[in-house]
This record gives sequence, C-alpha cells and structure tokens, in this order.
Amino acid sequence: MSNILQHRQSKQRGVALVIALMITTIAISLASVAMYRQQIQIRLTGNIASLEQAYQYAIGMEDWSKKILEQDYKDNPKVDHIKENWAAELPPIPVDGGTLIGRLWDLQGKLNLNSVDMIYPKIPPPKNNNAKQPNQPKPKVIKTEPLVHERITKLFAKIDKDQALGPPENFTDTLWDWIDKKDEERQGGAESGYYQSLEKPYMAANTPLMDISELLLLKGMTKELLEDLKPLVSTLPKETSINLNTAEPEVLEAIGFNKETADAIIKAREETPFESMNDFWSVSEVATLFTEGSEMGKKKANYAQTLTVTSDYFLLEGAVVINNTRIFINSILERKKGKVHVISRDFGNPYKSKQKTN
Repeated sequence: MSNILQHRQSKQRGVALVIALMITTIAISLASVAMYRQQIQIRLTGNIASLEQAYQYAIGMEDWSKKILEQDYKDNPKVDHIKENWAAELPPIPVDGGTLIGRLWDLQGKLNLNSVDMIYPKIPPPKNNNAKQPNQPKPKVIKTEPLVHERITKLFAKIDKDQALGPPENFTDTLWDWIDKKDEERQGGAESGYYQSLEKPYMAANTPLMDISELLLLKGMTKELLEDLKPLVSTLPKETSINLNTAEPEVLEAIGFNKETADAIIKAREETPFESMNDFWSVSEVATLFTEGSEMGKKKANYAQTLTVTSDYFLLEGAVVINNTRIFINSILERKKGKVHVISRDFGNPYKSKQKTN
C-alpha cells in the first residue's frame, strides 16, 4: 500500500513539474514577445523622430535655396548661369545625427513640354495705361506653336532613335492631344477615345502636365524613354523661354542649332557666360546662322521671343540621412521680382549628384 502511495505521489510531483515548466516557458515566451514589441516600439519611435528631424532639415534646404536665389537676383537680376553660387552642389554637410546634400538646377535650361499648347505674346505694356490711344495698332502676337512643336519633335528624335513610338512627330502630337482642351485627335496623337479602349481605361487630362511622370500615361510611352527624357524636359505651369547659359547640348540642338553651333555656344558661355542676348547673337557661328535673308534669319524674331539668359524657375534636389532614415526632397521654386516661393514639392525621387553635364 505504501508503495502505491509513493508511486502516486511521485507521479503527481512529475505532473506538477511539467506544469511548472510549461508555465515558465509560456511566461518566458510572453516576456520575449513583450520585449520584442517594446524594441519595435522604441525603434519605431526613433524612426519617427529621425523622419521628423530629416523633414525639418529638408525644409531648411528649401529656405537656403530661397535665400541664395534671392541674393543672386539682388547681385545680378539680368543673368543666370552655372558659374553663380546657386549652381554649386552642396558637399555632404554634417548635421545632428547624419548628413545632408543638395543642389539647384535651372529648369529653364530644359524644354518645357507644356509649351506645346501655349503662345508667346510679345506685347509690351503701354507706358500710360490710362492714356487714350485711338490710333494705336493692335499688339503683335508671335505664334510659336510650330517652333515649339518642332523643338519637342527634334528632342524626342534624339531620345527614341529606334522609333519605338513611330515617327518622332507622334510623341509631340500625343503630348499635344493630352494637354489641349480639344477632343480632336491629331495625326499621330491620341485622345480620350484611345485611352478609354485600354484594359484599364482613363481619360486624357486635357490640362498641362503636373509632373514628368505623367508622361507614362501617354500612348506608347515606356519607362526607358521617360528616364532619358527626364534630364532634358520640364513641366512648368507658365510659358518659359530657354536659358542659353544653362541649356543642355541636346536642348540647344532641339532649338534648331546644328552640333557645330551648339558646341560653339557651350564653349563661348564656359569662357564668359552670356550677360545679355547681344552677347549670344554675337557668337560668330550664331551670327552666321541668323544672317539676314537666311532661313533662320527670317525666324529670328520667333527665336528671340523664346530664348533668354535669365531664369525664373529652379529645381531643388536634396537628400537628408538621419540615423537609419533617409528622405529625398524635390521642390520646384519660382522666383518672381526677386522673391522666391515653392510651387510644388515631393519626396519620392532619389537624389542624383548630377542630371546632365555639358
């Protein structure tokens, strides 16, 4: 009898030990989960704090950009070129917990794709708006749509060398159809009827492009072609002239200059940036092209209307790294009468130390 009782007691102690071990294991597991969650929470809190800190530094770069562009305007409001302070890339600058880097780009050194549906009016305002001028002739409006169409077509021909989208005019027509308010499809273009027939239908925007990435919605556009276009084009909200001091070689050729003249323009501005349009017209290769009576000479007024040596729109590209958090900033800045303000901002595109080089 005593043996049986001892066996039962031993068995009960064994069960109790197993239960104790199970409880201990569960407690340890729960403690581990709690510690893990606590670590995640601490890391999440730290990341949020780093993200907020990085965001503030990115906005600080915008403030820096505003100040340097406003100071540049005070120093010389009639010219902008890549030898000025605003065009210098910021070296990696140490900040509390990390570094920041950034630089400004002149968006008027690129082709404004929205220009395809705009007209350059050369209308000087009268000196006295209240004065009656009954015999005043109507102001002359220089229509440059054909010129802009030609430039965008030439640029795209250099990008799409294999004509993946067909003749380069197709891209310009498709772009024009996407932007204009009409629903009339151009020869190589596409309107809402085409986009509505796709597997995932959508309408043509019928408004100016808001961002370059919107080009991916256009008929036939590919990511590869878009990447090649990005450094050479802009989507500015207003009609803009092209700054000859900052225009890329491909843009100069798209404007209508042959390679020899484009190279001469770049060489001339590298030696001495154009302080005025007269400096540009005096470049011997340019003067030869625009000889009175020549094909380009007849269009000199149109060219003069669409070219400049100063800029109003700039792009800030920057990156901030705080601990393990990285944030990018891409802000479009408009400078108007010496004052600068942000007209768009996004945090999606990675920072590149350079876009295109001359």
